[in-house]
Amino acid sequence: MRLKDNYYFNAFFWNTIQKILNAIVGFISVPLLLTSFGVENYGVLSLATACNGYMHLLDLGMNTGAVRYYSIWISEKNQDLINRVARTNVSFYGVIAIINIILLLFIAFFGETWFSTTHDQFLQLRSCLFIISFFCLLNWETTTYSQLLIANKQLAYTAKMQTLLSLFKLVLIGVVFYFHLSLSAYFFLFQLLLSSLIFPYAIKCIRSGYVDSVKPAFYWTDFKVVFTFSLSIFALSLFQMTATQSRPIILALFSQAGPTINTEFKIIEVVPQLIIMIGGTFSSIFLPKTSEMVIKADQAEIEHFAYKWTRITTAIVCALCFPFILCSREVISAYVGSQYSYLAVWLVVWCVTVLIQMHTTPGNALVLAYGKTKTLVIVTALVCILSIFINALLSKRFGVGSAVISYFIYVVCIIGLYYLHFYKSLLRLNRWKMIKSFLFPVLIAVCVALFVRSIPLTRDILPMLNNRIAYVVLCVIKTLIWMVPYLLLLTIFKQIDWKQIRR
Repeated sequence: MRLKDNYYFNAFFWNTIQKILNAIVGFISVPLLLTSFGVENYGVLSLATACNGYMHLLDLGMNTGAVRYYSIWISEKNQDLINRVARTNVSFYGVIAIINIILLLFIAFFGETWFSTTHDQFLQLRSCLFIISFFCLLNWETTTYSQLLIANKQLAYTAKMQTLLSLFKLVLIGVVFYFHLSLSAYFFLFQLLLSSLIFPYAIKCIRSGYVDSVKPAFYWTDFKVVFTFSLSIFALSLFQMTATQSRPIILALFSQAGPTINTEFKIIEVVPQLIIMIGGTFSSIFLPKTSEMVIKADQAEIEHFAYKWTRITTAIVCALCFPFILCSREVISAYVGSQYSYLAVWLVVWCVTVLIQMHTTPGNALVLAYGKTKTLVIVTALVCILSIFINALLSKRFGVGSAVISYFIYVVCIIGLYYLHFYKSLLRLNRWKMIKSFLFPVLIAVCVALFVRSIPLTRDILPMLNNRIAYVVLCVIKTLIWMVPYLLLLTIFKQIDWKQIRR
């Protein structure tokens, strides 16, 4: 099979390109927009975006639930059911959009005393909330067609469209500077860009026959099965988000230096977020495939997928994590200065946590495809509470490290559930093979890392460095010295078969 026809490769490649480009756009746009609008006005823009960001909880897990059921029905060739549910989904997101608009308008008219803003700043915030409200319906309805495209394995197409969108964002920033646009004008054009995705998505779905019409429908009985499953995903996501997002809040409440410790948290958070952003692509890629496997009840195919992609996913996540593990001090020193290099140990622990967490992405996709999430929701809720308690308990002794330690414990407990329960009882997998699929690429990565650490050049040159460029150069050198033998050994020990990946 030609490489360009490969679903996994295309989806991961284009999603990685899109996420990296989006990160670059964000990195470039922040200082430029700060210069153009000023700190206060840019803060208003961020506040408006944050207010709307919380509204995404209104999705109620439908993003995962719809993709799962569409994938199953595609495998069963039940296009009539897809049409009914997809068009009802249009109605569902219309209702969600109306609720979203009402909440935003409520904040716009009655929320002035809620925020630490001047009257003029709140008027600017109100203007931004009006703009978001205006585009709310289009933004929510885009989700319907995005779900259909992902279920039909068109993830590469959605990533290409989002890549194009990121390029237009860069153009918009140039327009802001050239024409000296106001904050409201910029925000209106920015929201217009975001909402424009609905047109290529909907046209692609209609032309490809993924849905027969864009008209809303009201087949609530058919829709109910998707909605019920999605609520369990919503509960799971809520606890996962709480375990993740509560960490800086707990640090601020229980540590002795709230603002300082949260600054430290933000510094070491950047790298793990980048790794999760890139590696998280696998979740969207795997779910349509695993849903097909489960509906076919092909145990041999399920086992082949689980062992193969756990190994490949682990190898890729190692390639993302180990350069930062090796260069933790240099990365932090280059990013914010050597005075923060004491945070390197916590960055290493966090990267290890991400590695442990993400290697189960194929197994997680299979669990979601089966729809057996009750045990996972209960355990996630309990472990979420435990992690919050540990973070609070250790914050005075370990500072920012308490957030890292508590999250490590949270991840290990959840991963333990997969190995102790899901892999054997639900998926009927050989747990020892799953462990080997994870450990072998990691052991290779660790051995090469120890070799790199033993090289005098990378160990002794550090005290001689006195500027950030030198730190960056050293990071590049160490990464290349590690990456080349790592990829070579993966190939020699047949952990990565490049021809097999194309199948």
